[in-house]
Amino acid sequence: MRKSHANHYLLLIAGWTCLGAGLLMLPIPVPMPVPVAAIFLVGGVAILTSQSRGFRNGLRFARFRYAWLSRFLEQFSQRAPARLRRVMYRTRPDLVVRLERMRATRAIL
Repeated sequence: MRKSHANHYLLLIAGWTCLGAGLLMLPIPVPMPVPVAAIFLVGGVAILTSQSRGFRNGLRFARFRYAWLSRFLEQFSQRAPARLRRVMYRTRPDLVVRLERMRATRAIL
């Protein structure tokens, strides 16, 4: 196994671990000065979006299906660092909209 493959798999494991830890910390009723669960969730999503095409496509479809999620992520990306803005840009639902339009056109013909 090449070093790049090992790094890729380590980043995938780290991303899923961060995402899982963030989801587990969400219902904890302990008051904290910083929303630690949100930091873990955003970090896990950022890592997985950069490393996994399937996760990126799933997030893109979720943004297409749930407009409130897409609006929230667009508002968040305006204040986010440049690296997170790129992650949000890569998951825009434009491709899903285009695919649905192409399917509708084929169905008419």
